[in-house]
Amino acid sequence: MPLNLQQNGSSGARSIVLVVLLVVSLVLMTVYAREGAGGPIHSIQSALMGGSAAVNSAGSGIGTATESAAESLTNISANDSTLSGLRQQNQELRELLSNAEEYRQEAERLQALLDMKQVSGVTGPVAHIIGRSANAWDQSITIDLGSDDGVESGMTIMGATGVIGQVSQTSPHSSTVRLLTDPNSGAAVMIQSTRDNGIVRGSINGILYLEDLNEDVIPEVGDVIVTSGLGGSYERGLIVGAVVSVNKTASNPGGTIVVSPNDSAALLEEVIVVFNAPDVAAAEAAAAKAEAEAAAARAQEERENEEDEWYDEGNGDEA
Repeated sequence: MPLNLQQNGSSGARSIVLVVLLVVSLVLMTVYAREGAGGPIHSIQSALMGGSAAVNSAGSGIGTATESAAESLTNISANDSTLSGLRQQNQELRELLSNAEEYRQEAERLQALLDMKQVSGVTGPVAHIIGRSANAWDQSITIDLGSDDGVESGMTIMGATGVIGQVSQTSPHSSTVRLLTDPNSGAAVMIQSTRDNGIVRGSINGILYLEDLNEDVIPEVGDVIVTSGLGGSYERGLIVGAVVSVNKTASNPGGTIVVSPNDSAALLEEVIVVFNAPDVAAAEAAAAKAEAEAAAARAQEERENEEDEWYDEGNGDEA
């Protein structure tokens, strides 16, 4: 029974509250209808509506910020793609620049070879070096021209500043060149200024030695050494190098004379295969003949001048 009484009391209290709320609602509605726009209830309504608008504005701002963030993320993604493309372009530009530098250096080397051909008067193709021997006992290089290109064993090979070796073996599309510095190499040469003959020989350490000079011949440091053409091993008149050390004296005729090679084969990438060289001997003979003829002409002119002076003096005396 007490439980039922309590439940009945709770139901009655709820009923009273509902009645009170209905009465208050009716009163507020009546007052709201009768008061003007500036009444208290209208003021409360306006304040509540302003708060709602602020909340909506804040929500709109949050939405805008969210959209901006999403757009920024999209832009970041696009920038990564752009950066990737720029990196690729930079890589391509670097490769182009590297290739351009290779072409520039090759053009300079080929121009140097062309200048050597013009100065020396030799003719023949340019070959690329495609192999090098790492053996000190066999100092040689391999070029990409062979017998099918007209290369023959014994032909002289030149770098941009002079002779570097001689063809020792050929195949259809390549040839082996024994360098002057090879221990088994030897070239008949002469001192350009004095015309004294000797032999330049290589060595295991890559040094060139000038040997077989007459005992009374002592070259000077700086003397230019050229091929003499004796024995037919090398074309005549091509530069080999310069004397850099002289230990030979009159009291020590068996001394040592060191010749610096004109070119380092280790640094070369292209060489000249000498097919033909100017006939230096014939050119020297022609120059000597021309000089003799000029001297004879000068002597004849001097004699004629002397005769004219003698004749003039004789006529003057008669007068």
